[in-house]
Amino acid sequence: MSWWDHAYAWLDLVLITPYRIFDNPVAGFYFGTMVLCIWCILLGEITFRIASGFNKEYLQRLRASMTRMHNLSVKALVLKDKENYQLCNKEANEAFGKYFFNMITLGAAVLWPIPFALAWMNTRFGHIRLEILFPMPLLGDSVTFSAVMIPMYILCRILWAMLKRWISGFISGPDAGSNAPEREEMISMREVDRHGGVPERFWKNKPPSE
Repeated sequence: MSWWDHAYAWLDLVLITPYRIFDNPVAGFYFGTMVLCIWCILLGEITFRIASGFNKEYLQRLRASMTRMHNLSVKALVLKDKENYQLCNKEANEAFGKYFFNMITLGAAVLWPIPFALAWMNTRFGHIRLEILFPMPLLGDSVTFSAVMIPMYILCRILWAMLKRWISGFISGPDAGSNAPEREEMISMREVDRHGGVPERFWKNKPPSE
């Protein structure tokens, strides 16, 4: 056997062990799938943290540039400065595009374990059909393992997000953000409409008189 065969055999043993904890095969399947979902979430979070650490400063610069140019474009619009509005709006859109696609890439870092988990489950449970209580259109009276794994992953991720917020708030405490670098606030067009212009707090100096 090659090293890959040994590695896969070891990984297969680790992943299948939770499925064998219960004597009842149905309970074992659901429990093992839940553990597999937790592994996927943890691996995704670790990958996300590593990728975020490498790109943190770059993303902060993109966000700051996007916010700054958006605010300048809104101020130029309010002052009826069409040329500067178009230039600043173009810069803001470019920064937003770069920031958006970088966040999409980081999102993929969270989800990458799922297709590998599904591929492994197919080797173990691909031949099994799970009966459902009543027939459904397109599905019939039974479903495959993916109909259990995917909803369970979504549920585990929702619970993880809630737990992560609780842990973060518990560890950090109420004053955790006091030393964080101050971010420029983005001007909302709704706020501009409500105030009849850019609110005073967004002007470092007094706006030029008309």
